[in-house]
Amino acid sequence: MTLYLVNTAVEMTLELYVSQNLEESLTIQYERIKDRKVRDTFVRRLEKQVETLLKDSLDWDLKEPTEAQLNYATLVAKQLGISLPSEARKFRFHAAMFLETYAPQLRKEFEDAREPPAPSSAQAAEQLVADKLRKDASDQSS
Repeated sequence: MTLYLVNTAVEMTLELYVSQNLEESLTIQYERIKDRKVRDTFVRRLEKQVETLLKDSLDWDLKEPTEAQLNYATLVAKQLGISLPSEARKFRFHAAMFLETYAPQLRKEFEDAREPPAPSSAQAAEQLVADKLRKDASDQSS
């Protein structure tokens, strides 16, 4: 059995072949959906499933950006005071290109603005000991 996926907007038709077992099950299902309420429920369920399958079947660059990717891109745009392009909100490829372009710039700005690192605990302890020894030495010489 062949199912057809038709997109009239771009005049495209895809032929989808299904197994004999699925064809038999679909034939029974078609008999059940003659009732309008049952048909509407079936169509809604089928729409959700087909949308998920189609999204999963897209090439990686056409998929929506991941939540983490979109959150990071939004943060980078906000920190740099630029707008996040609409394409970057829609497509994983554009989000990746935005981050590849602007994330290094943001990291550089943070590094430039960063204060010198505070001494480590070990360095602070060494300094305290050295200061104490100097104080003790100066007290003994007095």
